[in-house]
Amino acid sequence: MNKRIPTYPFPVNEFYKSVALAIEETMEAIQAPDALVATSFLTGMSIACQSDVDVMLPHATTTPCALYLATVADSGERKTATDKLVMKPIYDYERSYANAYKAAAEQYEVDHGFWEVESKAINRLITSTLAKGNDTTELRQRFAMHRAAEPVKPACNRMIVQDATERGLINAVQGDGKSIAMLSDEGATLLKSGAFRNSATLNKLWDAPSMIMLDRADEVVQVTDPRLTLSFMIQEDLFQDFLKTKNSTARASGFLARFVFCHPESTQGYRAATELTNEEPVHGANVLAFHKRMTALLEARDQRHANGNYSKKVLRFSTDAKALWKETYDMIEPQLAKGRAYHSIRDAASKTMEIASRIAGIFHHFEGIEGEVIERATLQRAINVTGFYHDEFREKFGDHNDLPQDEKDARALMEYMRTKYWVRCRKWAYRNDIRKDGPVRHQSRFVAALDLLEEEDVIRVVPERRYGRGKLVIEFNPNFFDRPGAL
Repeated sequence: MNKRIPTYPFPVNEFYKSVALAIEETMEAIQAPDALVATSFLTGMSIACQSDVDVMLPHATTTPCALYLATVADSGERKTATDKLVMKPIYDYERSYANAYKAAAEQYEVDHGFWEVESKAINRLITSTLAKGNDTTELRQRFAMHRAAEPVKPACNRMIVQDATERGLINAVQGDGKSIAMLSDEGATLLKSGAFRNSATLNKLWDAPSMIMLDRADEVVQVTDPRLTLSFMIQEDLFQDFLKTKNSTARASGFLARFVFCHPESTQGYRAATELTNEEPVHGANVLAFHKRMTALLEARDQRHANGNYSKKVLRFSTDAKALWKETYDMIEPQLAKGRAYHSIRDAASKTMEIASRIAGIFHHFEGIEGEVIERATLQRAINVTGFYHDEFREKFGDHNDLPQDEKDARALMEYMRTKYWVRCRKWAYRNDIRKDGPVRHQSRFVAALDLLEEEDVIRVVPERRYGRGKLVIEFNPNFFDRPGAL
């Protein structure tokens, strides 16, 4: 289950520029792994967009713009610091909801207490009137009006699910058009919660049909058009514990397949010292712009909901985007067959294009692109981001016997070159030495593996005359070889 291949950088630049700059600013400030930071941003974007837009897929079904996201990262990778910085508007909003509810609940207690005093007074008057045999018609009307005027207990409109039991989750989505999030930077607690024991409920909420009937104790709860963003970060050993007990169930039910997943390489040992201070880190201009956009979307949503409008815009793909969608789908589908590259992760691979569509919708809406048509360029960005998560899922859960031979050999060569040369401060090696002494000695397989590594820009094969001799050498790309945990 450990990393066994070169880990490629997260494609940060596939986000539109404003968000990409905010991600890079956060990476520089916190020095957390790129995928960890980017996934936090994608979590916030999902929460901000999920109640606003859906996406019409090319085959005419509609999918929500809500994501499930999982990040595996060890202790010390600054998961909490990243979550705190990126998700600040969400937590600020949650506090405002809590404060508003507290004030409303206190007022409710006063109003309802006074209402009960009035109730007792009316009841005494009715009892007295009945005892005297007098007419109670007027009192009946007064009693009915009083009953109708009973103060209503305020709803606790929280965005973040505080009760992670299955009952708590159902209570949180009960009603019409609820938009909520389950978040944790200590995911072990979430994975052990009641909500995760029955993945069927979470699967239904990911699918988000217009109406869901959920079982709760001795009753059935009707949920209309809900949206849930689920995101957690967890340490590797704790995630392994979860997989030991739940992996078969979570895979068989399709639960894990619904996640975008990443296990970023560690940055520990490569972080520069920063100035020590007792103050909160100052958010850069790009992060503040990201926060401002999130807040604007949340405020607009609340205003619509306050006016009773829970409808969502349905985004559609342009003709060119539909063509790209079909091209990508047609490349993935044959690989699900037995003996092909994605067979062991066909549960997740079969959802690749739906997840890419959701991300495309999020990119379109969060960027504030006019109109309801997602263009090809936006979908391409989303496909590239989804591809990164797809590869991470394949790395973690796939059967590596599914891999094509050239990819297996490329992995073996990459590991050999890194341990044999790079860690000893060698930036290049003789091609023939690697051919003779390395793990891949079959000539055609060796050539195919080198071609793949060159194609991915991991290495470059150049004439050795640059170094004063006539042979070929292999130059190592520092962007891959110098990245911690690259294997």
